[in-house]
Amino acid sequence: MRRFRRVVLGGTFDRLHRGHEALLGTAFRLGEHVALGLTSPAYLAEHPKPAGRQIAPFSVRRRALARWLAARYPARRWSIVRIDDRYGSSADVAADALVVSVDTTEGGRAVNRERRRRGHPALKLLRVPLVLADDLEPISSRRIRLGVIDRDGRRRARIDVGLRVREPDDLTPSAAAVRTTFPKAQLRARTDRSPRGANPRSLARAAVRDRQLGIGVVRRRGGWSVGLQGPRLALGPVAIDGRTPAELEAGLVRLLRTSSPQPL
Repeated sequence: MRRFRRVVLGGTFDRLHRGHEALLGTAFRLGEHVALGLTSPAYLAEHPKPAGRQIAPFSVRRRALARWLAARYPARRWSIVRIDDRYGSSADVAADALVVSVDTTEGGRAVNRERRRRGHPALKLLRVPLVLADDLEPISSRRIRLGVIDRDGRRRARIDVGLRVREPDDLTPSAAAVRTTFPKAQLRARTDRSPRGANPRSLARAAVRDRQLGIGVVRRRGGWSVGLQGPRLALGPVAIDGRTPAELEAGLVRLLRTSSPQPL
């Protein structure tokens, strides 16, 4: 993909997490100069967020962001500007591209409408897929503030998990993997030998009913095939190689602890 002279990116950047890193990484990969807009107290008062009282003060967020950028991009050009309204400097600055997430794409389109109204050319929107936590929900500052996940996307709050396996011998190691990954899980596990259960994604879809996460495990030649299903997103099937219960357990733990930035 082409590089841009100046890339802009805006946000609250409260409790820097892996989702922020994906956005910032894209900006620095594609931009020669990165201009970061940081929401001010005035902006947050006009656009309140869940658990907003727990958002760090502007000075703390700015200092943390600057420290993070200086450590990771010491030789790059970047700047941090204050955002007091919906558009910040992105509607006026002589920029070429705007980094957005799947959730903020409409906001990027609104910026371009405002730029056109002011007689400026539209920005190229660089859309970055959401980074998922291990519960298949997006990593977000809101969920971190509420204590649901940590900054790396590890689930901290209780979670209801449905597990369905094709072979009875796979039930115990698969359940152990779930409990290792989610110590607070309320687990509903069973063997499913129905014809539709031959597909791991079908098993996962069946397992997620009334749950927050569904897991389907089907044995295949040389290992297993696993499907994961959240309330909104599905992943898999993913192969786990091996022959023993211990290999299944270890492979499933690795899979559950590996967030994917792009849902399948």
